[in-house]
Amino acid sequence: MDYAAIGKLAAESDSVVRPVVAGRILQYDTDFGCYECAHLDDTVEQNFRQLKKHIEVKRALAGAERVNAHVTLGLKGGRNEIATVKPYQEQRVGKNADIKERVRLLRSLLANYKTNTVTPVANMYTEADDSLSIYQLEDIENSVLMSGDKDLHMVAGMHCDQKTGRMYKVEGFGETSTKEVGNVKPKLCGTGTSWFWHQLLMGDTADNIPGLPKLSGPLCNRYIPLKKHNPKRKAIACGPAKAEAILKGVTNDKNAMDRVLEAYQGFYPDNAREMLVEQAFLLWMRRTNKINDCVLFLNEVGLKCTFSAKQMKALQKYKELCLIQKEQGDF
Repeated sequence: MDYAAIGKLAAESDSVVRPVVAGRILQYDTDFGCYECAHLDDTVEQNFRQLKKHIEVKRALAGAERVNAHVTLGLKGGRNEIATVKPYQEQRVGKNADIKERVRLLRSLLANYKTNTVTPVANMYTEADDSLSIYQLEDIENSVLMSGDKDLHMVAGMHCDQKTGRMYKVEGFGETSTKEVGNVKPKLCGTGTSWFWHQLLMGDTADNIPGLPKLSGPLCNRYIPLKKHNPKRKAIACGPAKAEAILKGVTNDKNAMDRVLEAYQGFYPDNAREMLVEQAFLLWMRRTNKINDCVLFLNEVGLKCTFSAKQMKALQKYKELCLIQKEQGDF
């Protein structure tokens, strides 16, 4: 065993327990914590005791005075209703039913648990992802965001890796590149809105979000040229490598939007903006509680778009579900 190497690594790593920073609030994605503590060999009560300790460990890891413990308890902010290309999170349906039920119980217990250091943020109508983003941006000077969900890498402010405790800051457009992350092969990783634009192209398999299904032949020739030009080149699947190639060299939202829209127009010639808005709605981490927050951002960077009539109908269905849930007393 190379003790010298281990010592060097430890010296370069962040401490597992930081000094508490006055006023610092940890925005913790406790959906992850609930899954980590949902051990079916133990009782729900034992799981919940472990969850309470788990949250305190994360607070210490971030050096925070307090924790906002964000959990998802109900609807998904309209994502289920607006998705048309693929059902949102469909691949999770029916899997690990016993674990899911235990997680549901832990989330419900957490929603009613509050101490001097822990405040629950129970989301009945949106996902924890959205409240994590909103709370972070509301108090960006004091907040630290912690989640195992890569979608949240687009959110500005300080972040703390939930495993290593590494602290890093996300600002503005950020950057995206292929990196060695300990997997079998390198992986595309990003921060800031750069990551959002890349996801609009490559999608998110964890949530069953397709992004752009295929890159047209002419755009393949432009962004991924062959040694010998093929004017009849067929469209190919638009995964991480293609997304990186399309957005290579882009350093701002306006240029990223232009290239992403061009790619959508190549696959969806008749309704590119509508389909781009759908995927953006699924992927965007909201800055406010406004349901059209992603559209507001897209307009800020020059897309000039709105919800289509079909999308408005889908979101009306979501609003009706919110009212039903309120009437049932689940609020």
